[in-house]
Parts: sequence; structure tokens; C-alpha cells
Amino acid sequence: MTDMTNMTGNKRIDGIDIAKGIGIILVVFAHTIVPQLRGSSKAAGFLWIFIYNFHMPLFFFLSGLLFEKGLARYTDKSKFILGKLKYLMLPYLTFSVFAYVFVSIVLKISFLAPILKNGGYSAASFPNAFFQILTYNGHIDQHLWFVYSLFIVFVINILMPKIMRSRITLIPLLALYVLKAFVHYYGILDYTASDLLFFSLARVMTARNIKPVLRSPLSLAAVLAVFVTSGCIYSFFYVTSMPGGVLKALLYIIRSVSSVSGIILICTLSERIAKTRAAKPLKEIGLYSYDIYLMHAPFLVSGSMGILLAYSPLGVPVCCAAVLVIGIALPYILSKFIIRKIPLLSVIILGKNYK
Repeated sequence: MTDMTNMTGNKRIDGIDIAKGIGIILVVFAHTIVPQLRGSSKAAGFLWIFIYNFHMPLFFFLSGLLFEKGLARYTDKSKFILGKLKYLMLPYLTFSVFAYVFVSIVLKISFLAPILKNGGYSAASFPNAFFQILTYNGHIDQHLWFVYSLFIVFVINILMPKIMRSRITLIPLLALYVLKAFVHYYGILDYTASDLLFFSLARVMTARNIKPVLRSPLSLAAVLAVFVTSGCIYSFFYVTSMPGGVLKALLYIIRSVSSVSGIILICTLSERIAKTRAAKPLKEIGLYSYDIYLMHAPFLVSGSMGILLAYSPLGVPVCCAAVLVIGIALPYILSKFIIRKIPLLSVIILGKNYK
């Protein structure tokens, strides 16, 4: 899902494609744990936030890694920014408009309206919709923050490439992340304040040829223990009673540890999977991770879960599994066999002519 070519010369980096495949599966699965489930089950809420602790930081880390590898080619900063504007912000606009129109229509359908209302959706006037799309403050489609924030992160890094690659810069970026315990940044900036840290961390590591891959069993066990412990601590307080002040700031630091250790584990797992038969399907999913991300939420996955929970006799685990398959397979099929084959559609929906 990272907005980069994922290539060194003419060779793709298999480990990164596999990591993207694993990451997007986690993203879709996390979105099957809809607000109704999280509100009725602390276990569901725990699992949801445990996954969120690291799966989106993973994509910013991978983006930063690939950005650093390709930095020497980005000599024309204006061209770079315009390219990212097309690749990221055009789909953002397309899916934003679709979301607002879709919700306004479905809210008028009697048997579907309650499902949307239970999910927290409501109609918005044109001025409110325009302002929400512009700022991402109160945006109706909550998964589009990724593309908007990634665009801002790219712009900051291309305008200040050396500063954002400095090890010293990681300190204020961590502070910016931890300050979220005390202040709520406005709109999309609330996301970017966190995302910059993982993007720059990848750049620092890549510039110094530090690979996020563990080789020894002992180091793997140690990082796994840190990951599970830190993730469980933050997730426990999130679903029970989040403290305020200094304790909350400490929990944010613990969460950043969970994010980094989770990233390292996924990268390590991806490197090992690259040598197995499981590599091919995960690489394929990784190649279409951006497409899947844009199209799976909120209505395909959350909508399907809402309908199944309301009208199906199936148990929650079965519903989640079924929607997980739908949320990955349908966007993959649509993109591979239709959208990427039609230049106009691929540009409007995916920001790029893939033909």
C-alpha cells in the first residue's frame, strides 16, 4: 500500500511486497471489528487496538524506506509533489465525494438506514462536506486519513530531506507523537503528528544500512516479548480506563515501542516467508494493497459486517472471516481485471495509469 514503486533498479523487493500483503490483511481484518462489536465486547476492542498499534505505522515505515532508497532520483521537487498529489489526493477526493453521496442516498433506504446510523453515519450539508474533506476534521470516511497524511508526510520530507533523515529529528518527532496525550491536533494533523515518526525512522535506518530484520532466535524472542508486552499494556488501558496526564504520555511511549517492535517482526516474518510457497499469494496481495485499501472501506467491509450482524444467524468469527475474504478478494478482482485495464478509471480511482 505504500506509495512508492518498491523497486531497486528493475528488481522488486520481495520482502516489502510480502510485508504490504500481511499489512493489508491486518487492515481489512481490523475493519471487520466494527464499532458495534467493540462497544459490546472489550475483547474485540482489545484486539482491534492491538492491531492498530502497529499495522498503519508499518505502511509509513515502508514508505519511508522506499522514499530513502529512491531519494537520489527525486531531483525535481515540484514534479515529485505533483506526482504525489495525483497519486494520493485524486483518489482521496474521488472516494470522499463517493462516500458523502453514498451515505446521503442510503440513509433514505428504510432497511439500510439503521445500519448506517448504528455505525455513526449521518447526512452532511454541502458546506460541511466540503470543509470536512478539506481538513479531514469530522470526515465521513474515516479510513481515507492514510492517503491524506501520507501526502503531507511526503511533502515535508521532500522539502526538508536532510532534516527529516537526521537521528536528532527523531527526538522532536517522538515528542510530537507523545504530545497527543495532552493535545488534539486539528483535522488531518492529528494523524500526521504520529506518522512522521515512523517514516523518518525508516529513512534513518535505511541511510545507515540498518535492516529491520532479526537474524538470531534470541533477538527475535526478545523483540516478540517486547511487542506482546507493550501492545497488551496499551490495549488494556485503552479498553478499560485510559489515564490522563503523565501516565497517558507514558502509555503513548509504550505504544510507540509496540509499533516499532511490530514493524520489525513483520519485516522479519516477510523476509522468511519470501523463501516459502506462501510468498507468491502474499506478494500478489501486496502488489494490490493500495487498491484494496482504497476500496475495501468503509462500505464494503463495515457495511457487509453491519448487514451480517443485523440479519445473519452466523456467529461473529464466521462473519469476520467471510467479510475479510470479501474485503480483499473483491477489490483485487475489480482492480486487476477492470480498473487497471481502463486508463481513465485507473487514474480517477487509483491516481495512476496502470495500462
